[in-house]
Amino acid sequence: MHQKAEFKPGLFLLAWGITFISLVVRPSAYRGWLFIPILSICLYLAFYTTPGDVANGSGLACFVVSLIFYSLDLTVLTDVQNELRLVGQKTSISAASLSDRFWWALRLLSSPRGIGWVHEPTTHILPHPTTSRVRFLWDQILRTAKFIIIFDVVRVLSYSNPYFQKGGPSLTDAGLLWRLTVLAQVITVYASMARVYTIYSIVSVGLGLTVPGDWPPLFGYLGDAYTVRRSWGRVWHQLMRRFLQVNSDFLAYKVLRLPRKSTFTTYFKLFVAFFISGLIHHIGDYAALGQWHGSLAFFVYQAVVITFEDAVIAIAAKFGFDEPTPLKKFFGYLWVAAWLIYSMPMWSGPQMTGGFMEDDAEFSPIMGLSRGEWYPKPDPVNVLSTALSKIFYK
Repeated sequence: MHQKAEFKPGLFLLAWGITFISLVVRPSAYRGWLFIPILSICLYLAFYTTPGDVANGSGLACFVVSLIFYSLDLTVLTDVQNELRLVGQKTSISAASLSDRFWWALRLLSSPRGIGWVHEPTTHILPHPTTSRVRFLWDQILRTAKFIIIFDVVRVLSYSNPYFQKGGPSLTDAGLLWRLTVLAQVITVYASMARVYTIYSIVSVGLGLTVPGDWPPLFGYLGDAYTVRRSWGRVWHQLMRRFLQVNSDFLAYKVLRLPRKSTFTTYFKLFVAFFISGLIHHIGDYAALGQWHGSLAFFVYQAVVITFEDAVIAIAAKFGFDEPTPLKKFFGYLWVAAWLIYSMPMWSGPQMTGGFMEDDAEFSPIMGLSRGEWYPKPDPVNVLSTALSKIFYK
């Protein structure tokens, strides 16, 4: 593998800045050319630079490659000023002043889910908060504390997992009981992202930059996760939804000219969306680990299993079993959990053995209060594992 330079945040900010400029300038036949420097910068950062550790390397590379597809949508595939509008916006922003276009573009760039925009996928996002500013801030503080505790408990327990240790055995070779522990990774990612989101909302609303209604929950209702399709489409975060949809629509309708109302087109777009998502994470893992691993396969398999799942549900519906009763949902939750336990190790296993947890030192109230280690490194013997050992092995 070639020697990589140190990651350059300034270049990344430049790519974002060019994307922002593309949203501010008025519609032009030349606006799409701005995508070329964005693409060049992002490819250089993803393949030729590194922040020096697995956790930051993977996350930053994913962020960088996501910007390629995000800016491709906003700069090339969509005439944003004529096609996209805020809720309540009556006329195109293209005729507005530079100042108005500046703030309009800033709102668009900072809202990947389309919150407050006409294109917001309202059926896939939980209702917007309607509480007062003070009540919203208090609720978000409590949620932040909840996510910190959940993350810390699961993370500290994970320190004792031999399959989560740098250089340890891989989850892909583990037995069923150990493979179950991959769900801990799902929980920590969920809690970590939700925690960051609630903190941002507190700062933004607290400073008066936004209002509570701008901050619907990042994740959907967990009770909806009784199929793999719903787990990805309704429960998991929606930060990639728009650019995945726009890019897959472009390939299906503009490039291949597939019929719009076709089962084949529907599933073709499904596979394209998961392929793009997989490619983003695949490059992220390569940037961090220096090798290609199973992240692309993991995401493509999601499309495969959703196709299979849809077929089973369609067959069941023909026999009158289409109503999602509590019992069916219960078995659905087991099915989703079983699928994640089977498929996730191919993605997260190499990350863990590559040192993801060792590099990702997070604030830990448990270890801080018990040992004075507020940003601990993985340790198989810690306060929680010791307590559990006394309970189960006394």
